[in-house]
Amino acid sequence: MPSTTIAVTSDLLLGAATPAAIDTLIGALAGSGADAVVLAGNIGENDTQLVRFFKQVKLAMACPIGFIPGNHSLFFRENITSEALLTSHLAEICNDYGVHYLPGKPIKIGSLALAGSLAWYDYSAADPTAQLTMEDHVQFRQEHNIPEALRIDWGWSDREVAESVSTLLANDIQHLEADPTVENILVVTHFPVFDWQIPRDPGNRLAGLRNAYQGNLSVGRYLLNRPKVRGVVSGHVSPSGCRILHRDPLPPIPTWLVGSTPDSPAYALARISKV
Repeated sequence: MPSTTIAVTSDLLLGAATPAAIDTLIGALAGSGADAVVLAGNIGENDTQLVRFFKQVKLAMACPIGFIPGNHSLFFRENITSEALLTSHLAEICNDYGVHYLPGKPIKIGSLALAGSLAWYDYSAADPTAQLTMEDHVQFRQEHNIPEALRIDWGWSDREVAESVSTLLANDIQHLEADPTVENILVVTHFPVFDWQIPRDPGNRLAGLRNAYQGNLSVGRYLLNRPKVRGVVSGHVSPSGCRILHRDPLPPIPTWLVGSTPDSPAYALARISKV
């Protein structure tokens, strides 16, 4: 059966990855036969790194390129707030360099639509056996200084951001499902959205707290109920893999983790069969 192939990479954190490793990754992407490429966040932490990578990928590949932000993508910079990065600045950079900013603007590759989301965490991925409270999460931030606590300066709560980006994704999918020319939807998220994607350490309370900042399972539950969604790819965490999720009465769907890190830049190939 014919299929559409989408290559997804993430978490390269340019400046930490070696130039040789990035060159090897881009060569592999160019040889993958992908019909489109999605850069699923945390490509770099400044405009210079992001633009340089956009140019490298566009020079190597003629297919459409999409982008979604990650948490490091939103670290404030001189004269650029985290709010501005999320709401306008990153989208403007993408537009300037011919890259599709996917949140709010899905693209179509034949009958397949690509939708993307940051999928910011809402604490739904916390270890359910750890019996954690909101006070526990606040104390964890203060004591362990996770990067977002120091380098994101918006005034919203995590749950407010999660609700905003989740609503945007839901609107995108509803419009795509109403489009008769769209047969399948592949969703790409920065943060994981399914429980199997979250690195667990049962019985470790600190790990359970850390899990709260590693995914948004509320988004995953929503996606499992959407009939045209036929695949989901996520980044952010270091493990890689693919798992088929069953969702009666809807058809099962494949889900992926990219598993890319600065030490080992990688990508996932998502092949979605045409209806």
